[in-house]
Amino acid sequence: MATTLADLSKALGVSTMTVSRAINNHPAIKAETRERVLEVARRMNYRPNQFARALITNRSYLIGLVAPDLMHSYYAEIAIAIEAVARPVGYELLICNTKEDAATELREVAALRHRTDGLIIASAVSPDKMTAYRKMIREGAKIALIDRRFENLRCPMVTTDNVRVGALATEHLIKLGHLRIGHLRGPDVMVARDRFAGYQQALAARKIRYDESLVRDCGFIENNGYETMRAWIREGKLPSAIFAANDPSAIGAMRALEEEKIKVPKEVAIVGAGAIHYGDMLRAPLTTVSWSKTDMGQKAAQLLLKLIEREKTASSDRRPEHVVLEPELIVRQSCGAG
Repeated sequence: MATTLADLSKALGVSTMTVSRAINNHPAIKAETRERVLEVARRMNYRPNQFARALITNRSYLIGLVAPDLMHSYYAEIAIAIEAVARPVGYELLICNTKEDAATELREVAALRHRTDGLIIASAVSPDKMTAYRKMIREGAKIALIDRRFENLRCPMVTTDNVRVGALATEHLIKLGHLRIGHLRGPDVMVARDRFAGYQQALAARKIRYDESLVRDCGFIENNGYETMRAWIREGKLPSAIFAANDPSAIGAMRALEEEKIKVPKEVAIVGAGAIHYGDMLRAPLTTVSWSKTDMGQKAAQLLLKLIEREKTASSDRRPEHVVLEPELIVRQSCGAG
């Protein structure tokens, strides 16, 4: 039998009105009381009547996650973390995969924003084409950015320090003795720009001359890394080490090298970023830069729900929160030091 508000009320020793207000984040309820109610609700597997709540509050109790690539575990881990925050307070999650296509993303966001109470977006849109998001936010859309950011967009964001990601990966390869370090540069989004900047900073810090011929434009999808690496192999003049802008492109590059019998890491060392789930199970387990996808998803959900639940009287001048998670290097065999 489904758990009811009355069941929660009895278990907590408070009124059903207090339980209802706590679950709906009513400002009259103290934070400690709300946390206690939510903890018992989770333990008793309470699921609110979504349709009744929607009729009363004029909300859908749906939030959307717009992600660019669901083929790998990265965004799946983020989605699980978002659900862990959203479901106990009565929100369901809709997930959309844009396949790193900006036009698809904008179409899906335009449709989802009218069906949901808010959206968490990992954007594939170029920074100079974000005017659509500015317009949506001015019109009242509730948006939080995750993993990828825009500058000067008034919405909460949760990212890692992507300049540091690029620097950590490149510094590690330099310490291993590599001087010709290539880079598979991601698409024209801020996360790729920042990781490229970190790559350049690490070279400059060690007084290694930046060489444009060692940088190849690449996407974030595994096949992008594969095709870019195949072209580089045909051209020749491979570097002794490569920092790929994310794990899928690194894995694609490793597959192309393996097909040509070029050994990783003996002939070409590889470092990626993102710590996707099976990167440690490859023939040469992938060295990568990692950060907590759980923290990223949970914090983004908390910020979006705070935005949705905020009273209309709240100041519109409040500066949106930008949470930056600290990255760390995970050393495995693909760099030659694992």
